[in-house]
Amino acid sequence: MPPKKKKGDDEDLGAMRAARFGRVKNDLSMGFVGLPNVGKSSLTNLLAGNTHAEAANYPFCTIDPNVSQCVVPDKNFKYLADCYKPPSVVPAVLKVVDIAGLIRGASEGAGLGNAFLSHIAAVDGIFHLVRAFENDEVIHVDDSVDPLRDLDTIEAELCLKDLDSLSKILDKEKERVRKEKGMSRSSEPPLSDLFQSAYTKVNGLLEKNHPVQTGDFTMGEVDIIREWQLITTKPQVYIVNMTQKSYIRKGSKWLPKINDWVKTHGGGQIIPMSCEFEQNLVDAGAEGKADFLAECKASAESFGLKGPMAEVKSVLPKIIRSGRSALCLQSFYTCGPKEVRAWTIQKGTLAPQAAGVIHTDFERGFIKAEVCNVEDFKKLHAGQPSMAKVKEAGKYRQEGKTYVMQEGDICIFMHNVSSGKKK
Repeated sequence: MPPKKKKGDDEDLGAMRAARFGRVKNDLSMGFVGLPNVGKSSLTNLLAGNTHAEAANYPFCTIDPNVSQCVVPDKNFKYLADCYKPPSVVPAVLKVVDIAGLIRGASEGAGLGNAFLSHIAAVDGIFHLVRAFENDEVIHVDDSVDPLRDLDTIEAELCLKDLDSLSKILDKEKERVRKEKGMSRSSEPPLSDLFQSAYTKVNGLLEKNHPVQTGDFTMGEVDIIREWQLITTKPQVYIVNMTQKSYIRKGSKWLPKINDWVKTHGGGQIIPMSCEFEQNLVDAGAEGKADFLAECKASAESFGLKGPMAEVKSVLPKIIRSGRSALCLQSFYTCGPKEVRAWTIQKGTLAPQAAGVIHTDFERGFIKAEVCNVEDFKKLHAGQPSMAKVKEAGKYRQEGKTYVMQEGDICIFMHNVSSGKKK
């Protein structure tokens, strides 16, 4: 039997709703979207733990999208790696694309707009990064810091681009129906009720500068809208880049206003962070990290924060996990003396398709999956890099083709692919 549904599973419904228009595949990516000089390249560098994306104080320093593989923080994976101690350890990663900044008029080609919008269209989810910090040394494309204006600018440009795409979709559908029914070009073709319903709802949202993914649609409408590949159907996570001081004292005059803006534009997750703090934490190194965090805690206490509220820590793991959640991704593990690996799949994936992520032959010749959940393994394995104790406790089970994979499953897939004789 599959594991019982956990209470926290209901929290995933919002993410599933946002990802309903997405592609059904396991190699999905999040893209950083925002105005120039809001911290996209800096944050991409920090998330990936490297400096291969050029983080320069210039509006169009990132012309081609920089792609980074960010290791997914996973305590269970680390536990398995420490237990088995194999020579090969392969964690799950999240693909993040650093997309150059948009400016007002990008939907009409301003700046490097059209190229950037095509880069946004290529990713599956959006990290919408806004600037809430003052710094005279980092120029703002509009000469002043105003996150609400910036949010309006980006959302408007994305919606305008989708409105342009929508008009072309309507013309294309009309032309298709005319050809199908043998009608003249001047005649007005009868469009299906489902198409008209989907079109009307989407057009209404876009004209209000609301992302399409926030709307209420029937499953039939979702199937149609998915084919349109609109930018604003992608799930969004809002990230607010503040000064280190604001981040430590857990407050900014802009946060309540940003929260209200997001609520009135369909809602979404908001993550306050500070590239300044994160970079200083990295620069402190392993030896100076504890002292730096202690200084930050003392600073937080001087602002009147007490107990857990005074603790200051990196928010980078949360950003990576939020990206995976927005894309409805999860991990399963394969463990052995040679390798421990985390494999990425979408939520709702069946066992044969999960096996296919390892090798296509595993899906084609799928027989069964031998499964235990990582939490059961941690409780029962008694320090052994083995499933023996788990099997004794009856927590090692066999699942068939209809089994829906769960987060944290440890799996062995049985398969058989016969070569077949040529006739």
